[in-house]
Amino acid sequence: MDLISEAVTDENPDRPQAPTWEEYQSWLQPKWKSLLESDPNERQMQSFLESHPCLLPGATDSIGQGGHHSASFSAVIRQPPLEGLGPKRVPDFMWVRRDTAAIRPICIEIESPGKTWFNKDRTPTAELTQAIDQITDWKVWFDSPENRLIFGRRYAPNNSYRPIVPQFVLIFGRNSEFTVGRSKHVDPGYLRLKRDHMQRRDEHFFTYDQLKAEREAEIYATITHRVYEWSIDHIPPTFCTGAHITELSEVVSDPTEAIAKADLISEQRKAYLEERWKYWRSVALDPNPHVYTLGRE
Repeated sequence: MDLISEAVTDENPDRPQAPTWEEYQSWLQPKWKSLLESDPNERQMQSFLESHPCLLPGATDSIGQGGHHSASFSAVIRQPPLEGLGPKRVPDFMWVRRDTAAIRPICIEIESPGKTWFNKDRTPTAELTQAIDQITDWKVWFDSPENRLIFGRRYAPNNSYRPIVPQFVLIFGRNSEFTVGRSKHVDPGYLRLKRDHMQRRDEHFFTYDQLKAEREAEIYATITHRVYEWSIDHIPPTFCTGAHITELSEVVSDPTEAIAKADLISEQRKAYLEERWKYWRSVALDPNPHVYTLGRE
């Protein structure tokens, strides 16, 4: 008979604490604004959003339907391979939300903030057409029953039997293109409506100005899947350990590099996170069942 063990959250009030969400926001918002005003390229945006995934839409149930049982691995997935699509056709980011009814991937394509949605003649720009075409490729990929099975086993291993209901996000350009007095267009209001009507089923379009930090994502990391292994790339300052990381710590053995480069975290806190990661990984790898105490460390 299997022994039932208890997995205990550390509640010692003297343990090194993470910055609060309010402290993180106060630090993050001016950096985000400064980056957007610097005319950044797509690579710069990718790097910043990898470090601060709370800015990415889809961490909560604000996109698509259904309840919210957290993201797979308590993380956003960076450039997730979709088997059969080339490396340049994969999403830039993907949340995999789960609820009692379905697995709900949120596939995200980001483009440069400097790109424009429309030409002067009110037709979509070539850059916009190309981005939408990429989303179409993802839709075709998810239409295959075989691909959905592969997806479930890789990205939602404990829930792969559930239906897969994907959503698709495009982040492109700035609000100024649709603002009277700032737009190069003579009819920005019309083009804003046209942009909204261009969204097809299960598609969600954003400008960079519409991205807002979501508190629910404050403990989510950024991870990458390569061949047969996972790695953790970034953690936010508000990252916490606890029972919620058992799924992630099971597939990622060493978070040292991600913890070391995190912003706003003291050296004592970094050492503490590494120690607690080892504890929760041992829990995740233990074949015996556990009773968990909930909470964040």
